[in-house]
Amino acid sequence: MSEGSLVQFTDKLLSENIFTCAACDKLLTIPITLVEDVGNVCNECCRHNDWPGLPNTKLQMILKELKIPCKFHTTGCNERIMFENLRDHESNCKFHEKPCLMSHMGCEWKGVQRNFPSHFVEYHSDNVLTNQFNIFVIDVNIEEATNVTKLLKGKQECIIRIKKDEIGDYLVYTICDVKNTECNNDCIIKHVGQNGNCVETKCKISTLNDIQVTKINLAALRQMTDASDMITVQIKMSNSNDCKEFDEKILQYFECPVCKTLMKPPIYQCKFGHSFCSNCRPKLEKCPNCRALFGTTRNYSLEGLTAGISYSCMYHHLGCEETLMVNELDKHEAICPFKPYPCPLDDCSFRGTHSNIGKHLDENHKDRVIAADFYKTTVEFRLEQMIDFYNYQQKFYMVFDENIFRLSFKRNSDYSFWAVEVLRKKHDDSVFIYDIGIIDMRKPDRKLIRCDLCFTDTNCEELFKKCILFPNNILASYACNGMFTYYCQIRKRQ
Repeated sequence: MSEGSLVQFTDKLLSENIFTCAACDKLLTIPITLVEDVGNVCNECCRHNDWPGLPNTKLQMILKELKIPCKFHTTGCNERIMFENLRDHESNCKFHEKPCLMSHMGCEWKGVQRNFPSHFVEYHSDNVLTNQFNIFVIDVNIEEATNVTKLLKGKQECIIRIKKDEIGDYLVYTICDVKNTECNNDCIIKHVGQNGNCVETKCKISTLNDIQVTKINLAALRQMTDASDMITVQIKMSNSNDCKEFDEKILQYFECPVCKTLMKPPIYQCKFGHSFCSNCRPKLEKCPNCRALFGTTRNYSLEGLTAGISYSCMYHHLGCEETLMVNELDKHEAICPFKPYPCPLDDCSFRGTHSNIGKHLDENHKDRVIAADFYKTTVEFRLEQMIDFYNYQQKFYMVFDENIFRLSFKRNSDYSFWAVEVLRKKHDDSVFIYDIGIIDMRKPDRKLIRCDLCFTDTNCEELFKKCILFPNNILASYACNGMFTYYCQIRKRQ
Protein backbone atom coordinates (compact mmCIF):
# COMPACT_ATOMS: atom_id res chain seq x y z
CA MET A 1 0.00 0.00 0.00
CA SER A 2 1.38 3.40 -0.97
CA GLU A 3 1.95 6.18 1.56
CA GLY A 4 -1.03 8.15 0.27
CA SER A 5 -3.32 5.13 0.34
CA LEU A 6 -2.21 4.31 3.89
CA VAL A 7 -3.07 7.83 5.02
CA GLN A 8 -6.52 7.57 3.42
CA PHE A 9 -7.04 4.15 5.01
CA THR A 10 -6.05 5.51 8.45
CA ASP A 11 -8.30 8.55 8.18
CA LYS A 12 -11.24 6.36 7.12
CA LEU A 13 -10.80 4.13 10.19
CA LEU A 14 -10.54 7.16 12.46
CA SER A 15 -13.63 8.79 10.94
CA GLU A 16 -15.64 5.62 11.53
CA ASN A 17 -14.47 5.59 15.18
CA ILE A 18 -12.81 2.18 14.80
CA PHE A 19 -10.02 3.35 17.14
CA THR A 20 -12.25 5.31 19.51
CA CYS A 21 -12.81 4.14 23.08
CA ALA A 22 -16.48 3.18 23.52
CA ALA A 23 -16.45 4.61 27.06
CA CYS A 24 -14.60 7.96 26.89
CA ASP A 25 -14.76 8.71 23.12
CA LYS A 26 -10.99 9.27 23.00
CA LEU A 27 -8.35 7.49 20.96
CA LEU A 28 -7.76 3.97 22.25
CA THR A 29 -4.64 3.19 24.22
CA ILE A 30 -2.88 -0.15 24.50
CA PRO A 31 -3.82 -2.67 25.79
CA ILE A 32 -7.20 -2.59 24.08
CA THR A 33 -9.91 -4.62 25.79
CA LEU A 34 -13.10 -5.87 24.14
CA VAL A 35 -15.89 -5.62 26.73
CA GLU A 36 -19.23 -7.38 26.18
CA ASP A 37 -22.14 -4.98 25.52
CA VAL A 38 -19.70 -2.03 25.56
CA GLY A 39 -17.14 -2.46 22.81
CA ASN A 40 -13.43 -1.68 22.54
CA VAL A 41 -12.25 0.35 25.53
CA CYS A 42 -8.93 1.87 26.50
CA ASN A 43 -6.85 0.51 29.33
CA GLU A 44 -7.70 3.38 31.68
CA CYS A 45 -11.48 3.02 31.29
CA CYS A 46 -11.25 -0.74 31.69
CA ARG A 47 -9.38 -0.46 34.97
CA HIS A 48 -11.52 2.40 36.27
CA ASN A 49 -14.76 0.46 35.72
CA ASP A 50 -13.25 -2.92 36.60
CA TRP A 51 -14.71 -4.43 33.44
CA PRO A 52 -13.96 -8.04 32.48
CA GLY A 53 -13.09 -8.54 28.84
CA LEU A 54 -10.81 -9.99 26.22
CA PRO A 55 -7.65 -8.41 24.79
CA ASN A 56 -8.19 -7.27 21.20
CA THR A 57 -4.67 -8.10 20.00
CA LYS A 58 -5.51 -7.89 16.26
CA LEU A 59 -6.77 -4.32 16.59
CA GLN A 60 -3.66 -3.45 18.60
CA MET A 61 -1.42 -4.85 15.85
CA ILE A 62 -3.17 -2.76 13.20
CA LEU A 63 -3.05 0.41 15.34
CA LYS A 64 0.70 0.03 15.93
CA GLU A 65 1.34 0.08 12.17
CA LEU A 66 -0.46 3.38 11.57
CA LYS A 67 0.60 7.01 11.65
CA ILE A 68 -2.02 8.95 13.61
CA PRO A 69 -2.62 12.71 13.22
CA CYS A 70 -1.71 14.73 16.31
CA LYS A 71 -4.79 15.72 18.30
CA PHE A 72 -3.67 19.35 18.09
CA HIS A 73 -4.10 19.43 14.29
CA THR A 74 -6.96 21.91 14.79
CA THR A 75 -4.51 24.46 16.24
CA GLY A 76 -1.88 23.99 13.53
CA CYS A 77 0.05 20.74 14.00
CA ASN A 78 0.38 18.79 10.73
CA GLU A 79 2.42 15.90 12.13
CA ARG A 80 1.40 12.27 11.70
CA ILE A 81 3.06 10.07 14.32
CA MET A 82 3.48 6.35 14.68
CA PHE A 83 0.97 5.30 17.30
CA GLU A 84 3.55 4.10 19.83
CA ASN A 85 5.22 7.58 19.77
CA LEU A 86 2.01 9.59 19.72
CA ARG A 87 1.67 10.24 23.46
CA ASP A 88 5.23 11.58 23.77
CA HIS A 89 4.71 13.87 20.78
CA GLU A 90 1.41 15.28 22.05
CA SER A 91 2.80 15.97 25.52
CA ASN A 92 5.51 18.13 23.92
CA CYS A 93 3.61 19.48 20.91
CA LYS A 94 4.14 23.21 20.43
CA PHE A 95 0.54 23.53 19.20
CA HIS A 96 -0.80 22.39 22.56
CA GLU A 97 -3.00 25.20 23.87
CA LYS A 98 -1.96 26.39 27.31
CA PRO A 99 -3.10 29.20 29.63
CA CYS A 100 -1.09 32.41 29.96
CA LEU A 101 1.65 32.31 32.57
CA MET A 102 0.08 35.45 34.03
CA SER A 103 -3.16 33.61 34.85
CA HIS A 104 -2.39 34.17 38.55
CA MET A 105 -2.87 37.89 37.79
CA GLY A 106 -6.30 37.27 36.25
CA CYS A 107 -5.34 36.83 32.57
CA GLU A 108 -7.78 34.42 30.86
CA TRP A 109 -5.86 34.06 27.56
CA LYS A 110 -5.27 30.55 26.24
CA GLY A 111 -3.35 29.70 23.10
CA VAL A 112 -0.52 27.88 21.38
CA GLN A 113 3.09 28.43 22.26
CA ARG A 114 4.01 30.36 19.09
CA ASN A 115 1.46 33.07 19.95
CA PHE A 116 2.44 33.42 23.60
CA PRO A 117 5.35 35.94 23.25
CA SER A 118 3.28 38.39 21.17
CA HIS A 119 0.37 38.09 23.62
CA PHE A 120 2.70 38.72 26.56
CA VAL A 121 4.27 41.80 24.96
CA GLU A 122 0.85 43.25 24.04
CA TYR A 123 -1.04 42.63 27.28
CA HIS A 124 1.74 42.46 29.90
CA SER A 125 4.25 45.02 28.62
CA ASP A 126 5.12 46.13 32.17
CA ASN A 127 6.53 42.65 32.74
CA VAL A 128 8.81 42.65 29.67
CA LEU A 129 12.53 43.32 30.12
CA THR A 130 14.73 43.91 27.07
CA ASN A 131 18.53 43.77 26.91
CA GLN A 132 20.57 42.95 23.82
CA PHE A 133 23.35 41.54 26.00
CA ASN A 134 21.04 39.07 27.79
CA ILE A 135 21.55 40.77 31.18
CA PHE A 136 18.44 41.59 33.21
CA VAL A 137 17.80 43.18 36.62
CA ILE A 138 14.68 42.63 38.76
CA ASP A 139 13.91 44.09 42.18
CA VAL A 140 12.17 41.45 44.32
CA ASN A 141 10.47 41.87 47.70
CA ILE A 142 11.38 38.63 49.46
CA GLU A 143 9.23 39.45 52.49
CA GLU A 144 6.02 39.20 50.49
CA ALA A 145 4.36 36.12 48.98
CA THR A 146 6.39 36.75 45.83
CA ASN A 147 5.18 35.63 42.42
CA VAL A 148 7.15 37.57 39.82
CA THR A 149 6.81 36.63 36.14
CA LYS A 150 8.89 38.40 33.48
CA LEU A 151 9.55 37.94 29.78
CA LEU A 152 13.27 38.41 29.14
CA LYS A 153 13.90 39.55 25.55
CA GLY A 154 17.47 39.51 24.30
CA LYS A 155 19.36 37.23 21.96
CA GLN A 156 17.08 34.59 23.40
CA GLU A 157 13.55 34.95 24.80
CA CYS A 158 12.85 33.37 28.15
CA ILE A 159 10.20 33.44 30.84
CA ILE A 160 11.37 33.68 34.43
CA ARG A 161 9.11 33.09 37.42
CA ILE A 162 10.24 33.84 40.97
CA LYS A 163 8.16 32.84 43.98
CA LYS A 164 8.40 31.45 47.49
CA ASP A 165 7.82 27.79 48.18
CA GLU A 166 4.74 26.78 50.17
CA ILE A 167 6.59 26.82 53.50
CA GLY A 168 8.35 30.11 52.78
CA ASP A 169 11.90 28.86 53.35
CA TYR A 170 13.10 29.05 49.74
CA LEU A 171 13.00 31.38 46.77
CA VAL A 172 12.12 29.20 43.76
CA TYR A 173 13.14 30.05 40.18
CA THR A 174 11.92 28.61 36.90
CA ILE A 175 13.51 29.84 33.66
CA CYS A 176 12.14 28.54 30.36
CA ASP A 177 12.75 29.21 26.69
CA VAL A 178 9.47 30.57 25.26
CA LYS A 179 10.02 28.77 21.94
CA ASN A 180 10.16 25.52 23.90
CA THR A 181 13.43 24.48 22.24
CA GLU A 182 16.30 22.57 23.77
CA CYS A 183 19.39 24.73 24.28
CA ASN A 184 22.82 24.62 25.87
CA ASN A 185 22.43 27.99 27.52
CA ASP A 186 23.36 28.59 31.13
CA CYS A 187 21.71 31.15 33.35
CA ILE A 188 23.61 32.84 36.18
CA ILE A 189 21.44 34.34 38.91
CA LYS A 190 23.03 36.88 41.25
CA HIS A 191 21.42 38.33 44.36
CA VAL A 192 22.82 41.69 45.43
CA GLY A 193 21.86 43.08 48.83
CA GLN A 194 22.15 46.48 50.46
CA ASN A 195 25.67 45.75 51.68
CA GLY A 196 26.85 45.04 48.13
CA ASN A 197 27.47 41.34 48.86
CA CYS A 198 26.46 38.95 46.13
CA VAL A 199 25.08 35.39 46.26
CA GLU A 200 25.39 33.60 42.93
CA THR A 201 23.89 30.40 41.56
CA LYS A 202 23.95 28.76 38.15
CA CYS A 203 21.24 26.83 36.33
CA LYS A 204 20.23 25.58 32.89
CA ILE A 205 17.45 27.15 30.87
CA SER A 206 14.71 24.52 30.51
CA THR A 207 11.78 24.02 28.15
CA LEU A 208 8.18 24.68 29.08
CA ASN A 209 7.47 20.95 28.83
CA ASP A 210 10.37 19.97 31.06
CA ILE A 211 10.50 22.70 33.69
CA GLN A 212 13.40 22.61 36.12
CA VAL A 213 13.52 24.64 39.31
CA THR A 214 16.34 26.30 41.23
CA LYS A 215 15.96 26.97 44.94
CA ILE A 216 17.72 29.57 47.10
CA ASN A 217 17.57 29.34 50.91
CA LEU A 218 16.03 32.61 52.10
CA ALA A 219 17.61 32.58 55.57
CA ALA A 220 21.10 32.21 54.09
CA LEU A 221 20.31 34.82 51.44
CA ARG A 222 19.26 37.40 54.04
CA GLN A 223 22.34 36.74 56.13
CA MET A 224 24.81 36.98 53.24
CA THR A 225 23.32 40.07 51.60
CA ASP A 226 22.02 41.90 54.68
CA ALA A 227 18.61 42.01 52.96
CA SER A 228 15.46 42.66 54.98
CA ASP A 229 12.86 42.97 52.24
CA MET A 230 14.06 44.18 48.82
CA ILE A 231 16.84 42.43 46.95
CA THR A 232 18.21 43.00 43.45
CA VAL A 233 18.17 39.88 41.28
CA GLN A 234 20.45 39.94 38.24
CA ILE A 235 19.99 37.34 35.50
CA LYS A 236 22.66 36.73 32.92
CA MET A 237 22.11 34.24 30.10
CA SER A 238 25.06 32.95 28.13
CA ASN A 239 25.65 30.17 25.64
CA SER A 240 28.06 27.65 27.11
CA ASN A 241 29.49 27.04 23.64
CA ASP A 242 30.48 30.72 23.39
CA CYS A 243 32.28 30.95 26.73
CA LYS A 244 35.87 32.11 26.43
CA GLU A 245 38.41 29.55 27.47
CA PHE A 246 41.31 30.76 29.57
CA ASP A 247 44.57 29.03 30.22
CA GLU A 248 44.09 28.37 33.94
CA LYS A 249 47.65 27.17 34.34
CA ILE A 250 48.86 30.68 33.48
CA LEU A 251 46.13 32.67 35.24
CA GLN A 252 46.73 30.97 38.59
CA TYR A 253 50.05 32.81 38.87
CA PHE A 254 48.25 36.17 38.63
CA GLU A 255 45.67 35.43 41.32
CA CYS A 256 46.18 37.37 44.53
CA PRO A 257 46.26 34.81 47.40
CA VAL A 258 44.29 37.17 49.66
CA CYS A 259 41.40 38.60 47.60
CA LYS A 260 41.54 36.02 44.74
CA THR A 261 41.33 38.70 42.03
CA LEU A 262 43.84 38.96 39.18
CA MET A 263 46.77 41.15 40.13
CA LYS A 264 47.67 44.16 38.01
CA PRO A 265 50.54 46.66 38.40
CA PRO A 266 51.85 47.54 40.86
CA ILE A 267 52.40 43.99 42.19
CA TYR A 268 54.29 43.69 45.49
CA GLN A 269 56.14 40.72 46.92
CA CYS A 270 57.75 39.64 50.17
CA LYS A 271 61.46 38.83 50.36
CA PHE A 272 60.75 35.18 49.54
CA GLY A 273 58.83 36.02 46.36
CA HIS A 274 55.15 35.71 47.37
CA SER A 275 53.20 38.31 45.40
CA PHE A 276 50.14 40.37 46.34
CA CYS A 277 47.95 42.96 44.67
CA SER A 278 48.25 46.67 45.46
CA ASN A 279 44.90 46.68 47.29
CA CYS A 280 45.83 43.93 49.75
CA ARG A 281 49.47 44.86 50.36
CA PRO A 282 48.76 47.92 52.63
CA LYS A 283 46.49 45.77 54.80
CA LEU A 284 49.19 43.17 55.51
CA GLU A 285 51.93 43.50 58.11
CA LYS A 286 53.50 40.15 57.26
CA CYS A 287 53.29 37.77 54.35
CA PRO A 288 50.38 35.39 55.08
CA ASN A 289 52.25 32.57 53.31
CA CYS A 290 55.62 32.62 55.05
CA ARG A 291 55.21 35.32 57.77
CA ALA A 292 58.17 37.27 56.35
CA LEU A 293 58.20 41.06 56.62
CA PHE A 294 57.42 43.20 53.60
CA GLY A 295 59.69 45.73 52.03
CA THR A 296 58.99 47.83 48.95
CA THR A 297 59.99 45.12 46.46
CA ARG A 298 57.86 44.80 43.38
CA ASN A 299 57.52 41.83 41.06
CA TYR A 300 58.44 43.57 37.81
CA SER A 301 58.61 40.32 35.85
CA LEU A 302 55.02 39.50 36.69
CA GLU A 303 53.96 43.08 36.02
CA GLY A 304 55.48 42.85 32.54
CA LEU A 305 53.50 39.72 31.76
CA THR A 306 50.18 41.40 32.66
CA ALA A 307 50.30 43.16 29.27
CA GLY A 308 49.17 39.88 27.71
CA ILE A 309 46.23 39.21 30.06
CA SER A 310 42.59 40.16 29.56
CA TYR A 311 41.07 41.36 32.84
CA SER A 312 37.41 41.21 33.75
CA CYS A 313 35.82 44.50 34.79
CA MET A 314 35.72 44.93 38.58
CA TYR A 315 31.90 45.13 38.25
CA HIS A 316 31.56 41.74 36.56
CA HIS A 317 29.60 40.46 39.57
CA LEU A 318 27.00 43.13 38.79
CA GLY A 319 26.63 42.00 35.17
CA CYS A 320 29.45 43.63 33.14
CA GLU A 321 30.86 41.25 30.52
CA GLU A 322 33.78 43.43 29.38
CA THR A 323 37.29 41.97 29.39
CA LEU A 324 40.09 44.41 28.65
CA MET A 325 43.86 44.76 28.65
CA VAL A 326 45.31 46.23 31.82
CA ASN A 327 46.06 49.63 30.23
CA GLU A 328 42.39 50.03 29.21
CA LEU A 329 40.81 48.76 32.42
CA ASP A 330 40.83 51.91 34.58
CA LYS A 331 39.24 54.06 31.88
CA HIS A 332 36.45 51.55 31.35
CA GLU A 333 35.74 51.02 35.05
CA ALA A 334 35.40 54.79 35.57
CA ILE A 335 32.41 54.88 33.20
CA CYS A 336 31.22 51.26 33.36
CA PRO A 337 27.39 51.22 33.03
CA PHE A 338 27.23 48.66 35.86
CA LYS A 339 29.24 50.81 38.29
CA PRO A 340 27.13 51.46 41.41
CA TYR A 341 26.64 55.05 42.56
CA PRO A 342 25.13 56.41 45.77
CA CYS A 343 22.35 58.94 45.54
CA PRO A 344 23.99 62.40 45.62
CA LEU A 345 21.54 63.60 48.30
CA ASP A 346 23.13 63.20 51.71
CA ASP A 347 19.94 62.01 53.40
CA CYS A 348 19.21 59.20 50.90
CA SER A 349 20.75 55.70 51.07
CA PHE A 350 19.79 54.59 47.53
CA ARG A 351 22.52 53.04 45.36
CA GLY A 352 22.16 52.29 41.67
CA THR A 353 23.83 52.25 38.27
CA HIS A 354 24.55 55.39 36.25
CA SER A 355 21.41 54.93 34.16
CA ASN A 356 18.95 54.56 37.05
CA ILE A 357 20.35 57.25 39.39
CA GLY A 358 18.74 59.89 37.16
CA LYS A 359 15.43 58.03 37.25
CA HIS A 360 15.69 57.71 41.04
CA LEU A 361 16.25 61.46 41.42
CA ASP A 362 13.30 62.27 39.17
CA GLU A 363 10.93 59.87 40.99
CA ASN A 364 11.98 60.48 44.59
CA HIS A 365 13.46 64.00 44.77
CA LYS A 366 11.42 66.02 42.28
CA ASP A 367 11.42 69.07 44.54
CA ARG A 368 15.21 69.29 44.27
CA VAL A 369 15.83 68.09 40.71
CA ILE A 370 15.71 69.99 37.42
CA ALA A 371 15.44 67.63 34.46
CA ALA A 372 17.08 70.05 32.00
CA ASP A 373 20.32 71.92 31.31
CA PHE A 374 18.71 75.27 32.16
CA TYR A 375 17.42 76.51 35.52
CA LYS A 376 15.95 79.94 36.27
CA THR A 377 14.74 81.19 39.65
CA THR A 378 14.05 84.32 41.69
CA VAL A 379 15.65 84.82 45.09
CA GLU A 380 14.87 87.25 47.92
CA PHE A 381 17.56 89.93 48.07
CA ARG A 382 17.90 92.97 50.36
CA LEU A 383 21.27 94.42 51.29
CA GLU A 384 20.06 95.36 54.75
CA GLN A 385 19.16 91.70 55.39
CA MET A 386 22.45 90.21 54.22
CA ILE A 387 23.62 89.68 57.79
CA ASP A 388 20.65 87.35 58.31
CA PHE A 389 21.71 85.28 55.31
CA TYR A 390 25.27 84.71 56.40
CA ASN A 391 26.36 81.43 54.78
CA TYR A 392 22.86 80.93 53.38
CA GLN A 393 23.09 77.98 50.95
CA GLN A 394 20.86 76.03 48.55
CA LYS A 395 21.53 72.93 46.46
CA PHE A 396 19.75 71.77 43.33
CA TYR A 397 20.40 68.84 41.00
CA MET A 398 20.28 69.06 37.23
CA VAL A 399 19.96 65.96 35.05
CA PHE A 400 20.21 65.93 31.26
CA ASP A 401 21.49 63.41 28.73
CA GLU A 402 22.25 61.03 31.64
CA ASN A 403 24.75 63.52 33.13
CA ILE A 404 24.09 64.61 36.71
CA PHE A 405 25.14 68.00 38.13
CA ARG A 406 24.81 69.71 41.49
CA LEU A 407 24.20 73.47 41.56
CA SER A 408 25.17 75.09 44.85
CA PHE A 409 24.17 78.66 45.64
CA LYS A 410 25.67 80.38 48.67
CA ARG A 411 25.45 83.92 50.05
CA ASN A 412 27.13 85.83 52.83
CA SER A 413 27.12 89.51 53.78
CA ASP A 414 29.47 90.50 50.92
CA TYR A 415 29.13 88.04 48.03
CA SER A 416 26.86 85.56 46.30
CA PHE A 417 28.49 82.36 45.01
CA TRP A 418 27.51 79.76 42.39
CA ALA A 419 29.27 76.45 41.81
CA VAL A 420 28.31 73.53 39.58
CA GLU A 421 29.81 70.08 40.12
CA VAL A 422 29.69 67.13 37.72
CA LEU A 423 28.52 64.18 39.81
CA ARG A 424 28.03 61.58 37.07
CA LYS A 425 29.26 61.71 33.49
CA LYS A 426 27.85 59.68 30.64
CA HIS A 427 31.25 59.84 28.92
CA ASP A 428 34.42 60.22 30.93
CA ASP A 429 36.16 62.57 28.47
CA SER A 430 33.34 65.16 28.43
CA VAL A 431 34.09 68.66 29.76
CA PHE A 432 31.21 70.93 30.81
CA ILE A 433 30.84 74.70 31.26
CA TYR A 434 28.23 76.46 33.35
CA ASP A 435 26.89 79.98 32.79
CA ILE A 436 25.44 82.12 35.58
CA GLY A 437 23.33 85.00 34.34
CA ILE A 438 21.82 87.80 36.48
CA ILE A 439 18.71 89.32 34.86
CA ASP A 440 17.23 92.74 35.53
CA MET A 441 13.53 91.90 35.31
CA ARG A 442 12.71 95.59 34.80
CA LYS A 443 14.79 95.45 31.61
CA PRO A 444 15.12 91.71 30.70
CA ASP A 445 17.73 92.45 28.04
CA ARG A 446 20.07 93.81 30.74
CA LYS A 447 22.10 90.86 32.01
CA LEU A 448 25.29 90.13 33.91
CA ILE A 449 26.83 86.84 32.74
CA ARG A 450 29.88 84.84 33.76
CA CYS A 451 30.96 81.30 32.85
CA ASP A 452 33.41 78.74 34.22
CA LEU A 453 34.27 75.05 34.03
CA CYS A 454 32.14 72.66 36.03
CA PHE A 455 33.95 71.16 38.98
CA THR A 456 34.91 67.49 39.35
CA ASP A 457 36.11 65.82 42.56
CA THR A 458 36.30 69.07 44.52
CA ASN A 459 35.79 69.06 48.28
CA CYS A 460 33.32 71.42 49.94
CA GLU A 461 36.01 73.66 51.44
CA GLU A 462 37.59 74.39 48.06
CA LEU A 463 34.37 74.59 46.07
CA PHE A 464 33.47 78.22 46.82
CA LYS A 465 37.06 79.46 46.58
CA LYS A 466 37.19 79.01 42.79
CA CYS A 467 33.59 79.41 41.70
CA ILE A 468 31.62 82.23 40.06
CA LEU A 469 30.82 85.05 42.48
CA PHE A 470 29.28 88.52 42.33
CA PRO A 471 29.50 91.28 44.96
CA ASN A 472 26.13 91.86 46.58
CA ASN A 473 26.32 95.62 46.03
CA ILE A 474 26.48 95.01 42.26
CA LEU A 475 23.61 92.52 42.41
CA ALA A 476 21.57 95.17 44.21
CA SER A 477 21.38 97.18 40.98
CA TYR A 478 19.72 94.19 39.28
CA ALA A 479 17.20 93.62 42.08
CA CYS A 480 13.53 94.41 41.60
CA ASN A 481 11.22 94.86 44.61
CA GLY A 482 13.69 93.13 46.90
CA MET A 483 14.15 90.13 44.56
CA PHE A 484 16.71 89.25 41.93
CA THR A 485 16.57 86.65 39.17
CA TYR A 486 19.38 84.42 38.00
CA TYR A 487 19.72 81.47 35.66
CA CYS A 488 22.19 78.59 35.37
CA GLN A 489 22.86 76.93 32.04
CA ILE A 490 25.16 73.95 31.44
CA ARG A 491 26.77 73.19 28.12
CA LYS A 492 29.40 70.84 26.79
CA ARG A 493 32.71 72.30 25.72
CA GLN A 494 33.24 71.66 22.03
